[in-house]
Amino acid sequence: MLEAPQDDRRGNESGPRAPRMALLVTLGVLGGHTLVTVLNVLGEEPGAARLALLAVSLAALLPLQFACSTRSPHTWPVRVRVLTLCAQAVVTYVPLAWLGMPWGAMTGLLGGSVLLVVPGRLRWPLFVLVTGAVVPIVVTLAGAGVMLYSLGVTLLFSLIIYGVSSLSGLVAELRETRRELAGMAVIQERLRVASDLHDLLSYSLSAIVLKSELGHRLIPSAPVRARCEVAAVLGIAGEALADVSLVATGYCDMSLAAEAESACSVLADAGIETVTELDCGPLPKELDTVLAIVLREAVTNALRHSKAEHCVIGAVREGGTVTLRIRNDGVWETGRDTVGGGGSGLGNLAARVRDIGGDLAGRPTDDGWFEVLAHAPVEPVRGPEAGKDTGGGGDRTDGAGAEEHEPAALHWAVRMARGMLIAVLVGYVLIVVINAAGGAGSGLELLGFLGCFAVVVALQFLHSLRRPRTWPARTRALTLVLQALATYAPLLWLGAPWGSMAGFFAGSLLITTAGTLRLWLYGAAVGVVAPLAVVAGVSVYDVVYLTDSSLVAGLVLYGFTALYRLVIALHEARGALARLAVDRERLLVERELHEVLGSSLSAITMKCALVHRLLPGAPGPAQDELTTVLGLSRQSLADVRLVARGYRARSCAQETPEHRRSHDADPGASLPEERPFTLHHEDAAI
Repeated sequence: MLEAPQDDRRGNESGPRAPRMALLVTLGVLGGHTLVTVLNVLGEEPGAARLALLAVSLAALLPLQFACSTRSPHTWPVRVRVLTLCAQAVVTYVPLAWLGMPWGAMTGLLGGSVLLVVPGRLRWPLFVLVTGAVVPIVVTLAGAGVMLYSLGVTLLFSLIIYGVSSLSGLVAELRETRRELAGMAVIQERLRVASDLHDLLSYSLSAIVLKSELGHRLIPSAPVRARCEVAAVLGIAGEALADVSLVATGYCDMSLAAEAESACSVLADAGIETVTELDCGPLPKELDTVLAIVLREAVTNALRHSKAEHCVIGAVREGGTVTLRIRNDGVWETGRDTVGGGGSGLGNLAARVRDIGGDLAGRPTDDGWFEVLAHAPVEPVRGPEAGKDTGGGGDRTDGAGAEEHEPAALHWAVRMARGMLIAVLVGYVLIVVINAAGGAGSGLELLGFLGCFAVVVALQFLHSLRRPRTWPARTRALTLVLQALATYAPLLWLGAPWGSMAGFFAGSLLITTAGTLRLWLYGAAVGVVAPLAVVAGVSVYDVVYLTDSSLVAGLVLYGFTALYRLVIALHEARGALARLAVDRERLLVERELHEVLGSSLSAITMKCALVHRLLPGAPGPAQDELTTVLGLSRQSLADVRLVARGYRARSCAQETPEHRRSHDADPGASLPEERPFTLHHEDAAI
């Protein structure tokens, strides 16, 4: 039984129904089209030989068409595809010599198979060749009068077969793309965590180690000054605890001025003479945060990777650009990258600065100093990667911001689905007009028929291209009543059902209503055609033909509409799924960081508070406690580096296609394996 999505916006629920729906619609269309062909052949009263040829031809053609429509033929070997198309061409064209024009409708199946099987640009010339071959065949068998009609029917059914067969693959491809997007969002989040751990927490822990060592040396000779250093450690530890939460949540607003003041204090404690010249005024929050992180990383590198004695920090605004320069006279350790993404962390900063339209350089100067230079516009200019946070501070987009702020242009898959839906609607309109217009006895009757049919078509387009299930019940009922009146009113002067008259109305009933009620309504709309045709006195052949064509038309219109909405729903759900994946990853990050760093920083804070109370009265116990603080600080700094490296390694190693396949195969077992990186303080040596 066909099932349409109950809510077009719930792509994650409706998505799995797409392949089944496409298969059932494909089978319905093939069955209906085959029945029409059989009726056309029977209408010419064939003999036993022609009936046997008809049965053999259908037995050979339908399995080939079913395989092309349901088995992803574009993945077959080239030889298999060529043989399949050649075989289908033979069983399509050869029976025409004996079965005549009634068999000509099957050329539409061959056209659909060409579009499904042939890849790339070759498919369209070959499609034109296959469908164009109908013209000389029709002219030879039936004359030029029906040439355009036969060509239109062939093109329409080729498009229908291609549409219902390929859209299921399109939906499956979008579902896979959605998983890929969620995986990329998680990778992006892990890289952000690794970068923030390195850039934010390494600085704080390096400062804690430095000030703890200074306090440890000062306790015997200057306990009062040591107490001040311990107080500074308390403040830095509190900031580091806050940074742990900021890293997990993804929000971190910083100030360049405040960071410069903190850097001066830390550098002074390290014995580095510092000169600060900030002449850039207030800055936008995002730019202020990025420049503060650049300054923090440069100072961290000066403390850890050089033997500096002097440091100069300067920032100046010139026009619409801000320049931040940090220079020190230390000798940079060999083997370290500058902006290459190595241990210095400046590669991470370069990505942050580029994300706001700036650039970053770190290099030795001719006078023997090392310089970090950052240029950025005052008003950040986002590039193609806008919204895809590369790991920096400032406003974030939850790893899926690009999906939130996509241009108004529709995704190619949505455009493709909508284009095929419109093409099918237009094709049916032309066929119905050609079939039914001849039944009008006068120009006035023809004008009345065309007016009613225009109402039917307009309402059908409205039902198919909009979301009528979200409309108020009164609005839906009104449109259906109007379409019913416009569908059946021409019977008053045409006297007999017109081709596929109930197909549009039946399709609208399936589209606008829900539950089992729509199936009853659909059956009633199509079933009423048979008694109307009998009352009008048409032949049994025409009764069956009109009923079947109405049933197929309604099924095709519903199928294309439902699949079009599935494509839209899956496309819209991609951003939501990426955000959910990032939120889940952040919960894991928060748990890991609290396990790994939260306990250590809390212990450092408590022991520093104890040392602060012991000084200056009990220098001996205070020095012992501070020794413990030093050990904890160094271990925490090592933990930060290990966690950051673990995130980077997992982003590349565990988001492989094999990992994703194992995740899809056993989703229930994925939660423990998706822990970003496990490191316990008691066993930090991995």
